[in-house]
Amino acid sequence: MRQVLMRLGLTQVAAQEFIVNGIKTLSQLRMLTEDALDRLIKQIHRDNAGVGAGLFIPFASQLYIHAIRFWANRMHILGLPYTTDLVTLPLAETWNETRKSEKEAEEVPTDLVKAPEPYKKDTKWRMWKEGVENYLHSKIGQAGIPLAYIIREHDQPVPGLVYATSHDQLVDMAIHSGPEYNNNNGVVYDLLQSLTLNGPAWSWVNAYQRTQNGRGAWQSLVALYEGDAMQTRSKQECYEAIAKATYQGARRNFDFNSYVTIHQRAHQDLVKLGEPIPENKKVRDFLQGITDPQCTSIKLIATRHS
Repeated sequence: MRQVLMRLGLTQVAAQEFIVNGIKTLSQLRMLTEDALDRLIKQIHRDNAGVGAGLFIPFASQLYIHAIRFWANRMHILGLPYTTDLVTLPLAETWNETRKSEKEAEEVPTDLVKAPEPYKKDTKWRMWKEGVENYLHSKIGQAGIPLAYIIREHDQPVPGLVYATSHDQLVDMAIHSGPEYNNNNGVVYDLLQSLTLNGPAWSWVNAYQRTQNGRGAWQSLVALYEGDAMQTRSKQECYEAIAKATYQGARRNFDFNSYVTIHQRAHQDLVKLGEPIPENKKVRDFLQGITDPQCTSIKLIATRHS
């Protein structure tokens, strides 16, 4: 650890002070809060007057120490190695920029995505599920992790994936253990509890109240609403929506766009349910529901090209 600190610009005397104060490993450095690390650095500076030269820590080196603490904690969260041999000045410079950019991102308003409406008897599961997922992607939990990682499908990350953003990587790879996970898991449970209270899904969520297990509650809802029986029912509802949809001309609260939306949503749901309809049948079903005489010529043209 002494060599790591010296690589970041500390003198041997200043690096030794970290060791004397109990920071002998990267793990111990990682577990410090930012405030605790700042206090330690100030303490070492105060000792400079009584001990002698060599305890002054340059400002750039202070930033690099914070950056390596941030990096080590991020690697821990992602389940990746963070050994002393990996620490270099270029690594510290890179993670200092990452730390800076993420701090700036924290200042962006987080209420741009609204929480979904409570889950009631007539609520559509798939639309509500997407609403919850989008909302949790917008909420950052403890350790700077998007709360969507709590409800991801897989327990372990898929090896070999390349991520476009640190957000995607955290959602996909953040470990499901430790104090940060326990806290974030409880926050998600509180959200699910508030959204399902007194509704048809409440008993499945309430089963996890004692443990405040948001992930368990979410998986229980997914099993309930996406099991084989529910999948069959959902498919049937999609087919019925397509079959019953008609366009007889514009009327109050229902225009041609409304008709298009019914078909689009039904086909999108069928794709998610693993039962996509061939394009030519999509066109036939769509045209069959149009009975407005003003659309006859358009239907004839579309029929010839389908």
